[in-house]
Amino acid sequence: MKSKLLLSIVACLFVFQACDNCLNETKYTYSISSETFYNTQEEANAAVLAPLDVMRSAYNSNFFATLEINTEYCYPKGVYQTYKAYNGFVNSTHITRSESNWTNLYKAIMYCNTAIEKLPSATEMTETEITAYLGELRFLRGFNYFNLVKYWGGVPLKTEDNITIWDVPKSSKEDVYAFIIEDLKYALANCPDKSRYLATPNKNVVRTCLADVYMHTGNYEEAKTLAGEVVNSGVYSLVQVGASRDFDKVFGYDLTTSTEEVFYIKTSRTDGKTWDYLSYTSHPKYEIEPGKLMLNGNGYFTHYTDLRNHVISTWDKNDLRYALNVGFYIFGADAYGEYTCLLTKYWDPNSQGGGANVSIPLIRYPDAMLIFAEATARVAGGPTEESIEMLNQLRRRAYGYDPKVPDMELDYKLSDYKTMDDFIDLLIREETYEHFNEGKHWDFIVRLGKAQELVGKYYNVEDGSWTEIKERHFLWKIPDSEFNYNKAMNQSTDQNPGYTSAE
Repeated sequence: MKSKLLLSIVACLFVFQACDNCLNETKYTYSISSETFYNTQEEANAAVLAPLDVMRSAYNSNFFATLEINTEYCYPKGVYQTYKAYNGFVNSTHITRSESNWTNLYKAIMYCNTAIEKLPSATEMTETEITAYLGELRFLRGFNYFNLVKYWGGVPLKTEDNITIWDVPKSSKEDVYAFIIEDLKYALANCPDKSRYLATPNKNVVRTCLADVYMHTGNYEEAKTLAGEVVNSGVYSLVQVGASRDFDKVFGYDLTTSTEEVFYIKTSRTDGKTWDYLSYTSHPKYEIEPGKLMLNGNGYFTHYTDLRNHVISTWDKNDLRYALNVGFYIFGADAYGEYTCLLTKYWDPNSQGGGANVSIPLIRYPDAMLIFAEATARVAGGPTEESIEMLNQLRRRAYGYDPKVPDMELDYKLSDYKTMDDFIDLLIREETYEHFNEGKHWDFIVRLGKAQELVGKYYNVEDGSWTEIKERHFLWKIPDSEFNYNKAMNQSTDQNPGYTSAE
C-alpha cells in the first residue's frame, strides 16, 4: 500500500530574488505518493519549503511571548498573567498554545523525515544535488530539535528510521543533543555555500546554529571556531544606523533582507503568510511615527515592560536600541501602573489584521558575534581583546558610529574587565540590549546559570522583593496529547518536573 502524504506549502514564501533564483508566486498543494515523489529538483525544493512553511506557525506569537515573559524585564497580561508567579504553565489556554508550538515543531520535523527517507532514491538528480537538499533538510530538523530540547528537555526522537512508528520513547537531553550535532555536521558538509533562495539554509547558517549548540554542550573550542568562521567570512556586517528607527533596515516591515540576516523565516503580505507575534506586542492606538499606528489599529499588548525595571531604568538613552525597543505608553494605570512601556522593535503600519509582513529573526549576525565573544573568552580562560572587540562593535553601532572604528570614549576597555565574572556581566548587558524582544535572552541567561539571580533581583518593581523561579518553570509542559497517543511515553516518569496530566 502506498503511503500518502498531504503537503500544503506556499511557494511565495520567497517572493524576492536571491542567489539569482526566484520562486513563482503560486500555491502548490500536493497529494503525494511517498513511493514516487522526491525524484526531481522541483520536488526536492518543495520538500524544503514544506517545513519552512510550518515553522512560521511553530515560531509564532505564543512562542516568542512565552520566552519574553520569562525574562527579568518583561511583564504579562491576560492569559499570561499567571506566569508572573514563575511557576510554569498553570493557565489552560497557555498550555493549549504551547501544545500547538510542540505540534508544529514536530510537523516540520515529520516533513523533513519524509524527504530525508525518500530523497536518496531520487532518479532525476545527481548525488551532489541529493546530498545538498539532504543537508538543508537535516539543518531544519536539527534546528527544530534544538528548540525542543532547550524548552522541553528530553523529547521523543522521531526520525526517518521510525517514521511509521507511533510509539517512540523519550530520549535524554544528552541523546537529543548528540542527534542534533550529527544532523548539523552533515548539514555543514553538504549545504550550499550560498542560500538557493532567501531563507533556505547555507553553510554559515549551519555554522552559527552548531556553534550555539556547542555553547549549550560546553564545547567552546568548536563554538569559537565555527562562530569565528562566520564573523570572519565577510558575508555579514552590522547595518549602520543614525536613529532608532534606522533599525527597520534590520527588522522592518516589507524588508527584503539585510547584511545581518543569517536565518529568518520570510513573510509575505500578498498571500497572508505573515507573523502574528506583532499582534501580541502592539497597542491599537500607539503611533511609532506621527500618523502611523504600530499595527494599523490592531494589537493586544499582552506583555510589556516598565520604566522602573532595572534593565530599562539603567539603559543609556543615547543607545539607539533603547528608543527602538521601549515605547512609554500608559495603557491601564489602575491595573498596571503609570510606568508601562510597549515593546516596539517590530511594527507594520500597513498590516491587515494581526499579521505583519515582518520576517521572523531566528538567527542574526550579532548572534554569531556574541557566541564568538563568549567562546573566545571561555577558551582563553578570561576576556581577550577579541572578545571585547565583538561587544564594542555592537556598542558602537548602537550609538550611531561605524562598528569597525574604535572610539576611545565609548569603547569598553579590557583592563576594566579582568575576570571572567566581570566579562560575563558585561556580555549579559550587551546581549540584553541586542536581543531585547527577540525571544533569545531567557535561554541565554538560563544557559549561563544567571536566570534566578537576574529575575530574583530585578523582576519585582513594586517593592523590590526577591522573585523565586520554581523548578518546573525552567521547562515547558510536554503536551498531554503526546502521552495520550504515544504509548511509549508515561506521564509519571516522562513528564517534566512538577506537571501532571491534571495540571
